[in-house]
Amino acid sequence: MGRVAIVGVGQSVHARDRNDVAYAELLLEAIDEALDDAGIGLADVDNAVTASLDFYDGRTIANMAVADVVGSYLKPESRVCSDGIGALLYGWARIADGYHRIGLVTAHCKESEGNLATIEGAAFDPFVQRRLGADADVVAGMGARQVYASGAFAPADAAALVVAARAASAVNPKVTTLEPMTVAEVLEAPRSATPLGVFDRAPNRDGSCAVILATEQVARDLSDDPVWIAGVGTATGKYWADRHPGDLSALDRARDSALAMTGWGTDVPDLFEVSAQYAHQLCQFATRLGAELAEAGGTLNPSGGWHGGNPVTVSGLSRVTECVHQLRGEAGPRQHHGAQRALAHGVAGLGAQSHFVAALEAGD
Repeated sequence: MGRVAIVGVGQSVHARDRNDVAYAELLLEAIDEALDDAGIGLADVDNAVTASLDFYDGRTIANMAVADVVGSYLKPESRVCSDGIGALLYGWARIADGYHRIGLVTAHCKESEGNLATIEGAAFDPFVQRRLGADADVVAGMGARQVYASGAFAPADAAALVVAARAASAVNPKVTTLEPMTVAEVLEAPRSATPLGVFDRAPNRDGSCAVILATEQVARDLSDDPVWIAGVGTATGKYWADRHPGDLSALDRARDSALAMTGWGTDVPDLFEVSAQYAHQLCQFATRLGAELAEAGGTLNPSGGWHGGNPVTVSGLSRVTECVHQLRGEAGPRQHHGAQRALAHGVAGLGAQSHFVAALEAGD
C-alpha cells in the first residue's frame, strides 16, 4: 500500500451556537481553509469521506445536505456515522490502495440545534433502557464511580485536566475561549450524574473540520512539509452495559494496530491529542496511550482537546488537525517545539465503545 500524507487542514470556529450559518456553510468554512492550505481547488479532489450523524442534523441521509460543498456530484463520496477520525481512516484506505490521488475528509455537527437527551437516548436499548430516560451523563457517571473506586484516578486528577483544557482554549483561535477555572471550582460545581459535575463533560459546541489527503507523489508536488499518516487503528468493544468501565481493550487494540504500522519501535510519540467527552475518561485514555497527565496543555492536548470546545463527531478530526499544525511547527503559542511524531485519538459510542488512533509523523 502507498504512503498517504495530509497536505491540507481547516476548521471553522467552534462556538456554542453557530446559527449564523447553515450546515453546508459551516462546513464550507473548514473546506475552503483546507483547500487553501493544500494549494488546490475542489475540482482537484477525486473523492470525499464525510462524518455526520442524522440525529444531530435533524434529517436522514444528512450527508446529502453537504454534497455540493464536498464536491461529491459525479465523484465517490461515503459517510461515516461516527467520529470524524473514523472518516480519516476510511479516507486513508482509499488513497493507500491506489485507486484515488487526492481525498477530502470532513466532519460537522451542531449540538445546539437538537435535544441532546433525546438524541443520546436513541443509543440505548429501545425495549428496556431507553424507557428509563438515561443519557450519556448517566452512563459516564456510573463509569466514573467505578473508576474512582478502583483508585486508579481521583476526581482531582480529572478536574486538573478540565482546568488545563480551559486554559488552552485561550490560545486556540479555532475555539471560543472558556472561562478559566480552578480545580476547586470544578470539584464544587453542581452535579450532573454523581460523581460527575457539570464541567466534567466537554462543553457542547457547533463546528466543522476538513482534511486533505494525497498520495506520496502528489504530496511531494504540493508541499515541502507534508505530514505522513504512519499508522492507523480502530476497534469496537462490547456495548456499555456488557462492559466494565475499566475495560479499555478496544483502545488497546486500536493503539497497537496503529503503532505496529509505524516502525517507531519503543520510541514514545512527542505529542498526544486525545478525545474524551468526560474528564475521567481522558485520564484513562491518555495514560493508556502513553501520555503524562501532568503534561496537559503541553505534550497532552495542547489544543485543549474536546474539553477545549469541539462538537461531538468533529472532535477526533480536530485532534488530527492540531497534530498537523504541531508537526509543521506552525501552532503559534501552543507549539511544542521539536515535535516529530504524534498520536491522534477519537472515540464514539456510549461509554466510549469505539476507539480510533492515527499515528502521524513529520518529514521523511
